[in-house]
Amino acid sequence: SADPVASSASTPVRQLQNQALAAINENQYAQASDYLQRAIKIQPRNGWSWYYLADIHWRQGQPERCRSMLDRAEAYTLDDARLAGANAELRAQCQ
Repeated sequence: SADPVASSASTPVRQLQNQALAAINENQYAQASDYLQRAIKIQPRNGWSWYYLADIHWRQGQPERCRSMLDRAEAYTLDDARLAGANAELRAQCQ
């Protein structure tokens, strides 16, 4: 299962990310993507939202889009070691 959401997110963003994770776990990727797009509109520099989008693209067999979303996630990782590790792990799978 995916990582718990980083505490740096605002409350509405965290709620949307949690809804997205629940949807991902149900293989509802379009719904999850919608939640994450809404989260990104609120807080565009939240790396976890981009990471979860990358994860959706990986699950859907879209490695190029996965890497593109990871580029954004990595740009907004800041000092979050957990996110940095998650990004690196997913990037290895998206090659």
